[in-house]
Amino acid sequence: MEPIMLLTAILGLSAVLFWGLVLAVAAVTELVTLNLVSIWFAVAALIAMIAALLDASLMVQFILFAVCSIVGFLIFTLLIRPKLSKRAPTPTNADRILNKEGVVTDTIHSTKGSGLIRVEGQIWSARTEEEGVLAKGSLVRVVAIRGVKAIVEPVEGRLEPLE
Repeated sequence: MEPIMLLTAILGLSAVLFWGLVLAVAAVTELVTLNLVSIWFAVAALIAMIAALLDASLMVQFILFAVCSIVGFLIFTLLIRPKLSKRAPTPTNADRILNKEGVVTDTIHSTKGSGLIRVEGQIWSARTEEEGVLAKGSLVRVVAIRGVKAIVEPVEGRLEPLE
């Protein structure tokens, strides 16, 4: 190969085509994940591709790609992600039973992990934070949701000790 051809070829492809492929892979990855995991690589590949079109050396192209990738990642992690994490979580249907009162329909036994409650017209698996038993018919308040179980506490009184 001629020395000029070595300056513009990466893995046997023209530098422009190589950066275009990197850009396409990063863009497709971003579109598939929707989690902002490769957007900075796509932007960096675009900048490197523009540098290749302007006949910059391979070293300059790779340095631009690396620097732009790192800067993009840092901008995302230090400036954008904190703003995205401050957004209020979107409530789900499960959230509507938080702090609501319900009735135990099947005895809640903390060590067995069994028990059911009726709250807001729905039957939920339930358990307590503390060890003990809540008898059928007891009034409870939902204090949290963990997985598919409502975490409850008695409205009045205490848990009965374990037998």
